[in-house]
Amino acid sequence: MDVDRSMSDARDSYEGDGRTLPADHTAEAEALTALIDGAQDALALLTTRGRIVRVNEATAQLLGVARDELVGRDITATEIGLSVQESWLLDALSTRDAVSHTADLPGARKAIVTLRAWCGADNSPRYLILVARDVTGINQLIGSVQTMPPAGRTRWWQMRRSEVGIDQIVMDSRAMRAVAEKALQFAQVDSPVLIVGETGTGKTLFSRIIHQASSRAVAPLREVNCGAIPAGLIESELFGYARGAFTGADAKGRTGLIELANDGTLLLDEIGDMPLVLQVKLLQFLEGGEVWPIGASKPKRVDVRVIAATNADLSHLVAQGAFRRDLFYRLNVLSLQVPPLREHPEDIPPLVTMMADMLKARTGKELTITPDALHLLARYPFPGNIRELWNIVERLAVSCRSGRADVQDLPPDITQVAVSSTAPTGHTSLRQVLRKVEAGIVRDALQRYGTQTKAAKHLGVGQATIARKARLLHLSD
Repeated sequence: MDVDRSMSDARDSYEGDGRTLPADHTAEAEALTALIDGAQDALALLTTRGRIVRVNEATAQLLGVARDELVGRDITATEIGLSVQESWLLDALSTRDAVSHTADLPGARKAIVTLRAWCGADNSPRYLILVARDVTGINQLIGSVQTMPPAGRTRWWQMRRSEVGIDQIVMDSRAMRAVAEKALQFAQVDSPVLIVGETGTGKTLFSRIIHQASSRAVAPLREVNCGAIPAGLIESELFGYARGAFTGADAKGRTGLIELANDGTLLLDEIGDMPLVLQVKLLQFLEGGEVWPIGASKPKRVDVRVIAATNADLSHLVAQGAFRRDLFYRLNVLSLQVPPLREHPEDIPPLVTMMADMLKARTGKELTITPDALHLLARYPFPGNIRELWNIVERLAVSCRSGRADVQDLPPDITQVAVSSTAPTGHTSLRQVLRKVEAGIVRDALQRYGTQTKAAKHLGVGQATIARKARLLHLSD
């Protein structure tokens, strides 16, 4: 079969009346023209076959081609300079939903291209709307961050956290920086995101990063925990209800969280706990961009970016029939896996410092944790992840009268697990175990900082102490 001919035939089946713009010189048309031409993103109106009907000035600047020269050309033509594929047009026409891809631009640049079909009164596609944004600078920025030395990357992430308004997350480890980099990339498009991770790993914080770093940051981020709301109420919470929809309803009706998140972002936390009946209605909203309040006679169109988070294995729930397969595929367009704390223990010391500072601001109590205690914390698996670490730090801040927590101040379950993972097989004394722990701390400090002087400064002891312990423990500088 001729592939080009088959794709052309497929486009012909969607061809409506969208050939040229209607001649309309009313004030409404003039305002619409101002809106389109004043947009910073590149906008193009296409026929369902992909022929350019109209573009704004931003499109001409993005492609380096005059507006008059673009009108009437095929958007997939090589000379246009935007590597749009015919399959993207077909996807937008068949799904009736936004389709986003990365496209090449002249000069080795990159753009995010989004295509959406516009339907007429008969619900058949009449036009295709194309939106393009140059993301070359973002890719270069992420690339430069990835090649930075560790100290430079840490400083960059500290500035970036402040920029997006998220200071309650530590991203010093390579694992967490990789997740944060991906989150910033996801922020540049409007596709749904599925954030997966154990309880207490920081999924909600990453959803806030995606929202704050996106073009929707000026609009609200609405959060709803699907597992915390009774099944009988979650539909009205999400979709709202019309006046007099049911007995006991507010006489004025109620606006749902989806509608309240219009132009912004909706976080559906613990999406795996959503009732099956409501999953159908959520899927309809994701596919059509319309919400049906309970008891309403017509839907409301909203523009909402959806982020879902879960600690469950959704693919396993799909296999069990507890989660809809089509909804899973619709949510899992972009996936973000947040690692558990045990996989990035190097973040524990800065996390403890951040938590101690927050507790000091709240309670006025100052807390420091000795290197020995930090070393044991780093060996603990933390099944409750960052939330469990927070509880431990808060407990130490309250219980340590001196404001300095050492190994003996840690909860017994932590010291027992950490010591058992450190202790050799057979009979051993506490002194031997502590000696081995101390050796690990000194060895790590020497390897990280290179000299006894720098290692001593990091551990808060004198250089002579490090030199003596290095000799006793048979460690070289």
